[in-house]
Amino acid sequence: MTIRANFQTNYLYRYLIMAAVCLGGAAWFAYDGFIGYPADLPASEAYAKIREIEDADVRAAQWKEIVEENGWEKAVPEKTPGEIRADIQGQYIYGAVALLAGIPALLYFFNCRGTWIESTEKGLKSSWGQEFDFSTVTQLDKKRWAKKGIARATYSQDGQTKVFVFDDFKYDRDELGKILRQLEATVPREAITGGPTELETDAERELNEEESESEVDGGSEGNS
Repeated sequence: MTIRANFQTNYLYRYLIMAAVCLGGAAWFAYDGFIGYPADLPASEAYAKIREIEDADVRAAQWKEIVEENGWEKAVPEKTPGEIRADIQGQYIYGAVALLAGIPALLYFFNCRGTWIESTEKGLKSSWGQEFDFSTVTQLDKKRWAKKGIARATYSQDGQTKVFVFDDFKYDRDELGKILRQLEATVPREAITGGPTELETDAERELNEEESESEVDGGSEGNS
C-alpha cells in the first residue's frame, strides 16, 4: 500500500509569514534610508550653520528666511546632520539583515511547497528525487524520534553511505509514522538504535492503559 506524507501546511506558512514580515521591514528600512531620512538632511545641515548664533531672535529670523527660500517646514530640525547620517546607515544595516532573513525564508517556502515522502513496494521515494530500498538500510537512529519527531535512516547506495531524515515537524506525523513502521518491519531489530520500535511503543502504551484501568477498577471496588 502506497502511503504519502505531505509537507505540513501550517509549518510551511510560518516561513511565508516570516518572509512577509522581513521583506516588508526591509522595504520600510529602504524607504527611510534612501528617501525618508535623506529628505530631512538638507534642512538639518542648513540649521547646523546657524545653530551657534547666540542671539535667539537673530537665529530665528535667519531660519525663517532659509525655510521660506527652500519651502521647508518652519519647525527647527530635531536631529543634527551627524545623527541623521547615522540613522541612514542604520537603515541600511537593518534592511540588509531583514533581507538576509526574508529571502531564504521565501525561497524555503517555494522550494518546500508541494513536497512529499511516499512509500513504494520496497522502500520510499521523495519529491526531490531521493529514493532507496528498505533492504539497503543499515541503521535507523531513533534517538530524537520520541521527543523531536526526527529519525535518521542510514543506507547504502551506489557504493556510498547516505542518510534519509524522517521529520514529523515538517511532514504529516501519522503518515510519516506509517512509513517508518514499514521500514522497521524490514530491518533487523539490532539495526534500530536510540529508542524502541513503533510496535514496542504501542505495546508499552497498551500495557500502561491496562494497568491504569486495573487501578481504577480496583479503586472502585474498594470504595464500594
